[in-house]
Amino acid sequence: MAATKFMFGTDFREGSRKAAGEAELTAARAEGFHAGQEQAHREAQSQLTGLTGQLARSAERLFAQEAARTAAIEEHAAHVAIATAKALAGAALAEKPLASLAGAIRECLGHARTAPHLVLRVHDSVVEAAEELARKLATEHGFSGRLIVLGQSDITPGDGRIEWAEGGFVLDSQQLTALVEQAVARVFGHGHAES
Repeated sequence: MAATKFMFGTDFREGSRKAAGEAELTAARAEGFHAGQEQAHREAQSQLTGLTGQLARSAERLFAQEAARTAAIEEHAAHVAIATAKALAGAALAEKPLASLAGAIRECLGHARTAPHLVLRVHDSVVEAAEELARKLATEHGFSGRLIVLGQSDITPGDGRIEWAEGGFVLDSQQLTALVEQAVARVFGHGHAES
């Protein structure tokens, strides 16, 4: 019986050691599995952070490119508008060379109705037509002062200067064009409008 006990004790100790080893192995496996999961989670989080950063930088780059493209389109549109306005103004001037001058004379007659005289300076080539127009408009607006129309070669056809004792008015298409081009350059920060 003693031998059986001994064997049973040895088997029991071996079984206990084996169970303890298996428990340690199971615990080590669980610890390794848990450590592996944590490491995989950290790596996945790191990759996600990197990809998110790349995505943000790509989005910023795309937004900057779109903003630059939109600004270029707007600038081009402004230059096209200026070129179109110049072409239309040229066509209108060819068709009705005194149209803008007529508007200016009407405006001035409203302010200078009681002035003793009104001097109109125009290009040499339109003196007679401008004088006829000024007389007609003066009559329509009740201007009874003296009208003087002078021709000057340095004034562009269609432009003019109207002067009276208390004021004056300048119609200068080149100056207006320069002001518009300067405004476009200020808005877009560089260059001059295309001619």
